[in-house]
Amino acid sequence: MFVHLPANSKVWIYQANRELNSSEMSFLLENLKLFIQDWAAHGSQLYGDVSIEDNRFVILVVDESKTGVSGCSIDTSVRKIKELGTEIGVDFFNRMNLYLKKENEFKQVHISEVKDFPDWNVYNPMVTNLQELRENWLIPVNQSPF
Repeated sequence: MFVHLPANSKVWIYQANRELNSSEMSFLLENLKLFIQDWAAHGSQLYGDVSIEDNRFVILVVDESKTGVSGCSIDTSVRKIKELGTEIGVDFFNRMNLYLKKENEFKQVHISEVKDFPDWNVYNPMVTNLQELRENWLIPVNQSPF
């Protein structure tokens, strides 16, 4: 995942409130790739990429070794995700729900219910860089902070 970017690249994960269909994913990827081409921090181009994983997660990544992100550049990306979500009827900002996975089955649960599924894995929204995303994004419920 994002093999062309360094492990310390900054990561933002936006979780959809439902599974995305193929046309929605194409729409999001097309628009976000265009957005990234013009994404800047204090006039300096940001170098990043976007991916959609498991039909539910939009992941933005920025290589901060080239240009560091700023509060304004983060705000711009948040506004773009909100705008695109509104356009396709998806909420990417409900942080009280988490996705669980067991084999090929997904379950969306309220954060307070996570411990009720000890045999499942949970997508950890606390990851902040690419190395954490690769190593600690999908973790067993009993190892999660929830």
